[in-house]
Amino acid sequence: MNFDPRDFISISKELKNGDSEAHIRSMIGRAYYGAFGYAKSKIDFYDESLSVHFKLIELLKKSIYPNQQRAGKILEELHKTRKKADYKYNISIKKNSCVYTISNAEQVIRLMEKED
Repeated sequence: MNFDPRDFISISKELKNGDSEAHIRSMIGRAYYGAFGYAKSKIDFYDESLSVHFKLIELLKKSIYPNQQRAGKILEELHKTRKKADYKYNISIKKNSCVYTISNAEQVIRLMEKED
């Protein structure tokens, strides 16, 4: 069975309704991975290295296609937000970041769809 990474964004919307900071942090991660996975699949990019996130983002930002360039910039911002949510336990992540994060993830999807 093939998995559609956009399903991660659906899960992030469900997590948005949770009340805990763990819900918020998990929502950010799922939204990012939905956008990342979709972008990766659209350009048929395969890399198993630890730097796959950086490499994909840079590839998109340097693309000849403006929509991919914009998607790369948004994905870079989402990646920074995801890393903060996953690793910076000493800072509080506010619930109001949920809508913005999901919106950015969906924007990456729309931009990548325009290159079809």
